Amino acid sequence: MENRNSSLWIGLGVGSVIGALAYRFSRTSKAKKLKEKVCDAFHKITGQAEDMLDEAGEKVADTGKAVVDKVADKASEFAGKADEFKGKVHTMASEVKK
Repeated sequence: MENRNSSLWIGLGVGSVIGALAYRFSRTSKAKKLKEKVCDAFHKITGQAEDMLDEAGEKVADTGKAVVDKVADKASEFAGKADEFKGKVHTMASEVKK
């Protein structure tokens, strides 16, 4: 039981020292400059990511339009061929009746 408590106190002591040092170094001017640089980099990366998402959305929309146009062209072509076939069938039916 004593060994567990002593480990706890040692851990708390080491953690307190590390926390105090981290706090001390985080208040220096170099740390503030580093924090500003990190924030600037984060904002820059965020802006670039938003631009990339917008560009990707535009490309997807353009691709979708192209696909719809191709499908519409094929459907129109198919409808024309169906009309030709219908005409041929009517012509054949008329000739058979004669």
